[in-house]
Amino acid sequence: MLNDVNEYLEREQITYEDWELLLTAGWDRVGQSFFHRRYDRYRILEDWMGVMEIMPLRYRLEDFTFSKSQRIINKRNEDLTKIYRPLELDEEKMNLFDAWYENRFKKFGNIFNWITTLEKPFNMYEISFYKDSKLIACSFFDVTPNYQYSTLGMYHPDEAKRSLGTYTMMSEIIQGIISGKTHHYPGHSYHGKSMYEYKKQFYNMEHFDWEARTWADLPRNYPVNLIL
Repeated sequence: MLNDVNEYLEREQITYEDWELLLTAGWDRVGQSFFHRRYDRYRILEDWMGVMEIMPLRYRLEDFTFSKSQRIINKRNEDLTKIYRPLELDEEKMNLFDAWYENRFKKFGNIFNWITTLEKPFNMYEISFYKDSKLIACSFFDVTPNYQYSTLGMYHPDEAKRSLGTYTMMSEIIQGIISGKTHHYPGHSYHGKSMYEYKKQFYNMEHFDWEARTWADLPRNYPVNLIL
């Protein structure tokens, strides 16, 4: 059962046009590796959660709307300066990643596992968020003719009360709407409870149905269950 779907491709095997086709088939990517798998052994901090079913997600951007709680988050962060631009990786962003990753995962990480400036897979953009002149959050995402795909979102632990994980995703969605994209892909979540529950809090949400091999509607606040 665990090998029902377990496929990988490397960057040199993927063309620009291929990425859109793979996204519509439920694929993800981390750095230069593209993968399509149904089950995962998932760990939150130091607690093993067992084998869980991966849930690829996407949001339809036509007639998109935010919830009341998300509009409150937007209001809470109106004091921040947002900058949208092609990806620019610098020391300030790498330091922000180190602080965010160590706080979230309780260990050291490497930002180059997620992104690289040596060989950008496709058109990668960022939205950076500044409190006065200090960078406190940043998100990176792929941009294709029709879609956007979130690759990494991070924020300073001292600003956790701002709900910046949700806010960075909201800002990406808004940019997708402005740019006329049809879907935003936030990466995967899980059918069981995980640190990615914030991705399930949006309207116009769909999940990849592994049995039908197609996308199906998913209600906001999808109930936490199905830990395999």
